Amino acid sequence: MDMKCKTQHKDDGSTFYTACRCNCGGSYQCIIKANVKDGKVISVEPDDRYNYNCGREDAYMEEEDLQKVRIQRRPCVVGLTWHKYAQLPERILYPLKRKEGTERGAGEYERITWDEALDTIASKMIESREKYGPLSIISPYMPNETYERIMSYWGAGAEGWGWCSYDAARLMAQMITGGEGWEVQNWSSSSGADMLTHSKAIVLWGCDPTVGHQGPAHAFAWYIKLARERGKPVIIIDPRYSMAVRTLADQWIPIKPGTDVAIMMGMAYTLFEADTYDKKFIEKYVEPVGFQKFKDYIMGNGDDKTPKTPEWAAEKCGVPAETIRALAHFVWDNEPCWTYAHWSLSRKSQGEQVISTFAALQAMLGNWGKPGGGPAIHPGGQVQDLPMGYFSTTYSEPGPYKVPKLFRSHYWAQAVLLLDDYKSGKISAEEYMSSVGWRADKSLVDQFNPRFLFWGGGSKPHASNHLVTACDTASDQIKAINKMDFIITAHSIMTPTVRYADIILPVQDWIWEGSDVSRTAPYGVFEAVQGNPGVVEPPGETKQWVWIYVEICKRLGVDPKNFFRYYTGKRSWEEDWENGLREMYHDVEEYYKGRGKTIPTYDNFQNGEFLNCDELEDQPLTGFVPQMKENKPFKTPSGKIEFYYPLFEDESQRGKSEHYTFDGKLIDNLPADWKDMPSSPEYKVGRHGMDDPKSKEYPIMLLTSHSRYRVHYVHWINPWLRGHVYRHRVWINAVDAAKRGIKDNDKILVYNDRGKIIMPAYVTSRIMPGTALIHQGGNYEPDENGIDRGASPNTLLGGDKASNFTPARATNLVQIEKYEEANV
Repeated sequence: MDMKCKTQHKDDGSTFYTACRCNCGGSYQCIIKANVKDGKVISVEPDDRYNYNCGREDAYMEEEDLQKVRIQRRPCVVGLTWHKYAQLPERILYPLKRKEGTERGAGEYERITWDEALDTIASKMIESREKYGPLSIISPYMPNETYERIMSYWGAGAEGWGWCSYDAARLMAQMITGGEGWEVQNWSSSSGADMLTHSKAIVLWGCDPTVGHQGPAHAFAWYIKLARERGKPVIIIDPRYSMAVRTLADQWIPIKPGTDVAIMMGMAYTLFEADTYDKKFIEKYVEPVGFQKFKDYIMGNGDDKTPKTPEWAAEKCGVPAETIRALAHFVWDNEPCWTYAHWSLSRKSQGEQVISTFAALQAMLGNWGKPGGGPAIHPGGQVQDLPMGYFSTTYSEPGPYKVPKLFRSHYWAQAVLLLDDYKSGKISAEEYMSSVGWRADKSLVDQFNPRFLFWGGGSKPHASNHLVTACDTASDQIKAINKMDFIITAHSIMTPTVRYADIILPVQDWIWEGSDVSRTAPYGVFEAVQGNPGVVEPPGETKQWVWIYVEICKRLGVDPKNFFRYYTGKRSWEEDWENGLREMYHDVEEYYKGRGKTIPTYDNFQNGEFLNCDELEDQPLTGFVPQMKENKPFKTPSGKIEFYYPLFEDESQRGKSEHYTFDGKLIDNLPADWKDMPSSPEYKVGRHGMDDPKSKEYPIMLLTSHSRYRVHYVHWINPWLRGHVYRHRVWINAVDAAKRGIKDNDKILVYNDRGKIIMPAYVTSRIMPGTALIHQGGNYEPDENGIDRGASPNTLLGGDKASNFTPARATNLVQIEKYEEANV
């Protein structure tokens, strides 16, 4: 192929390449070509460094080029409009302090100096530790690993555990394979190139790759389209008729949300019944006792004596038995079939069972680590031993103080509010800990006294807008916020959450305003290392996020080198930071040098040259390489894949502060009380789902899918992604709408016992009856009656304290009515 790879030239000072670093699922892979004038990004273009000036990229590409992902790293609409987001009037440019006498949430602030802001923060932290003890300083959702590192040296602080994305997978991957919950790159056969090259068919569960990118912009969806054009059939299982169904699928299978385990078990029954499953794989790689328990349960020889036939599954999931049976034969007959269960399946009650059942089904198909077989557990696909991460926080062991994990981070507000019930004697310590996802020593309950709220999401300059992203209603979070003595946040935009801070620290935008080196997020399906050279000067007095932590360290008496090892205190901050970037990139150079490969120099890299890791691999990446290719054992007691977890049957272990694998590794997504978690794959009716008794009162199951025009909440206020581009409406099935007298665009009231929102209706047949959809990330904008007119679906989430806390549970039950002032 005549590939033209255009590189950046800085001599005219007007054109720069930089990596898009949004947290979209394919983070850091897309390239933005920025045109700069008078210190401002005036326009952007897509990446043009591969296949330059080609009208249709694949027309000029050979098979090897596709396999090595020699494609333009084009950004999506979010990346192409990010410069407008960074230039919004709502941008925070200076340190701010809440005006004396004003209420939190009013958004009334006055400008202060950095010294005043940082000195105040440090003095308030010291005061809180002295008056209320070390467990008085906490962070909300999301966990803040950088705050945690400082606290480990300072000797105070408490923290939550768990994220929004795939904690159920992190937990079950550790139970099934023994690998730690963050070893994502080891779990999967997940590269889009692997799928295109080796698969005979594709089955996607709960996945819209035109929105959830998992690769440069829509490149993963493009690879699926290329596969389909080559005659590889595509099936999508989803309660929505999504854009992916419309543009990529040969067959759409609508399913009741939260019942995916049933269809998987119906497929497993079909394969067992026909004796068509990979017995050689099972014998070699799967621990036999657990697999026999799984088989007995499926075939009706378990405790419930119920065969999990396709007819049984059809009653649970709403998919016809003949469709389930045909799907099972389809994936077997089209081996290897690229089969992928997206995160959305496990972001509900009993999400752990989705992961374990899917992993068992993939084992029956022999798909673990098989080229073309799809993820065994979760998409990953990174170069496994590439020595690169957040160099400022991973270079050495943390300090001597172990920051305790006192609550599931989504339920940080419940940890604050329910504490009063425990201290007043309304609930016991055990009930309290069980309700908040406690994962620490019981004795700490009486020492827990949260008074100081330190922002979440510490390594992200846009932090966490937890009022709209924490999977718990904003009303409870605000109650918890108002119980705090002091709140600080670092952010770039005045969000609903930021408005409740006492001090706000302005941070640089990490795409445009600071230099950095970044690696593809571990759950992408393509691999790259990207540079951010710093396209424009930081506006106002915005600062780089690591600098902020270094300055806090200095004021707390913590050696800044414990946080940032390149800090000297002698050179300028910019020199120290640049030295860190060079050393980190040098490690990458040495890694590839050891493999006989040459990559661009650091200077050339930051000047626009590309580091495409897929191009440097001989074959597309697949998962479980040590086990499948080197015959090394899994990190389990048996050395094999395990589907039986005796820990969950051992009542002597319930309530202990931490749990460990047989070889001493912390099981880092398991709370002290795992509640109703079964010890092997099992179908359990999910709470707050369509079969919950509560559905009599709230008969519509609410889904909260991601929007094409936002990354979580980011870009909600971007004018280029509003108006005719995107209208925030609730999807409601035409049948459900007709019952309620609702027509398209009518204002409707959506409510439950967590909150109320008002928004327009999108009446459609693209979603199953009995379900509704509000895209995640809408602003929280309560009126004088507390009704959210933003409308954020988060307002309606939370409230389930009866089942295990691992899944984020981004769904709930609601009622919908046509809006009239009188009915609210």
